[in-house]
Amino acid sequence: MNRALIACGGTGGHLSPGIALAQELMSRGWRCQLLISSKKVDTRLVEKYTDFEYETISGSGLTFRPLGFLRFIRDFVKGYRSCLKKIDLFKPDVVIGFGGFISAPSLLAGARKGAKIAIHEANRVPGRATRLTSRIADRIYLPEGVHLKEKQSDRVRSAGIPLRSEFNQKEKSAARKSLGLEVDRKTLLVFGGSQGARSLTDWSIEHANQLEQGDIQLICLSGLGYVKERKDAPNGCQAKQLARFLDFSDDMSTLLSAADLVVSRAGAGSLAEIARCGAPAVLIPYPFAADDHQVHNAERFEEQGGGVRLSDKQLDRLYETVDRLIADDEQLEIMRDRLRSMDASNSRAEIADDIEALVSNTKSVGLELGNEENALR
Repeated sequence: MNRALIACGGTGGHLSPGIALAQELMSRGWRCQLLISSKKVDTRLVEKYTDFEYETISGSGLTFRPLGFLRFIRDFVKGYRSCLKKIDLFKPDVVIGFGGFISAPSLLAGARKGAKIAIHEANRVPGRATRLTSRIADRIYLPEGVHLKEKQSDRVRSAGIPLRSEFNQKEKSAARKSLGLEVDRKTLLVFGGSQGARSLTDWSIEHANQLEQGDIQLICLSGLGYVKERKDAPNGCQAKQLARFLDFSDDMSTLLSAADLVVSRAGAGSLAEIARCGAPAVLIPYPFAADDHQVHNAERFEEQGGGVRLSDKQLDRLYETVDRLIADDEQLEIMRDRLRSMDASNSRAEIADDIEALVSNTKSVGLELGNEENALR
């Protein structure tokens, strides 16, 4: 039985494609173990998959502030040592990293132990973990048109983002009924990724009444506990008939399918899910994302016609933009048509095919070398 160790924790944008690839490989008879972070959002998302093996490892994001950098080094070394032990026990054929602070120690440990190394990069600008580990990788999966500086074309494959097997567009009225929404009313979904976005949640709280007066029902994913922390939130805001604030959802396909329009950050995972569910979007890139990768993601999305882009400093224009777009059925249909063409092919299966070939070639070479040694004896 082939085995894969998949390092994918830290955010939903890293974890969801890791889960998707594990689903595909397991359907082919592989044994997969996921490495996740200790964040609550990781546990919330993965706990519904009872057939998965997963473990948490230490890790923290890279920062050059003195205390933060020391914490990063401490957690990196701790995570690396933990991964060496896990690899000795699990004996994976391949270690696959999906970016973020969980990936680098896992991939470096896998290389030291002789496993095949594969990296998936979802963003238009490769992250630090990808750049750091690309030289030791046997396979690097990048978005179409994205390149690394090093010459490694023989190891690079163009690939989209694997989506979980259950992630499919639902019929709009059925999705709204399942959420308890009014079927015939315009619907706006606001979310900032798996951990929420405070500026978008604040905007939703401040404009909930205005949206309701415009006959628009609102769903906002606020992140764990944030709305309760907002002591200045309007009284009764959560009780409004047309406004709902949720901490978290593990059923994004239903929420996206129910929406006429989405306001979102521009993480690559979110954009792939938006495209799959045909939900036109107003994108507000996270202004502090490493290397401005969300800005580049949003620019590409806008160029392809799936939505429009505003900056975090342009939130004063967001209501006007939402009000104009959500009422323009013709423009929304044009965007939905573009989103259908943007939806990636079955990246989950394509990546799994390539990984199987990578591991199979390694084993074939091993068998050939073994036969040669036997012949010389």
